[in-house]
Amino acid sequence: MSIPSPRPEHQGPPFSEDELVQRMEALTAGLEEIAERYSEHIVLGWEDPEVFGAGHFVFTPWNSHMYRFAIEERYTDTDWEDPDRVPTSWTWVSELRVRGISGDLPWMAVSGGEVAPGDYAELLQEAEIWAKGTSALLAREQALDPEEIMSRHPVAEGPGRTLQT
Repeated sequence: MSIPSPRPEHQGPPFSEDELVQRMEALTAGLEEIAERYSEHIVLGWEDPEVFGAGHFVFTPWNSHMYRFAIEERYTDTDWEDPDRVPTSWTWVSELRVRGISGDLPWMAVSGGEVAPGDYAELLQEAEIWAKGTSALLAREQALDPEEIMSRHPVAEGPGRTLQT
């Protein structure tokens, strides 16, 4: 006995191929804008989810491999190996690494979802929220880095003094 799907079966894209291509291009341009806006702390990569396991678009911090925001394209009536494929939806996941019992660092999903082509702006909003929050977190970490503090405040001469004010 199979469990019924909570959503009706997808009967094909509600958009023409040209409309899907336009949405794909708008999403890509929007992701590139987000990457540019937060480029001090994060980078946008294009990956192969079959090889790397994250997604087609992956935001990661420059100096940390502890957080990522991955977007994977979904297709109807084809798969990702088709060179002429056009996504009919996208899934996204915000992940962080957590130390496992054995000491390994597997990825743990914090949040995620699926977005239809007509709602790609929602996906851009989720990516923006992640990029802004992660950039703020990394900026705070950088501000607390002893090397960063010492480069802004050189050691002062004299007994008992550690920072020049």
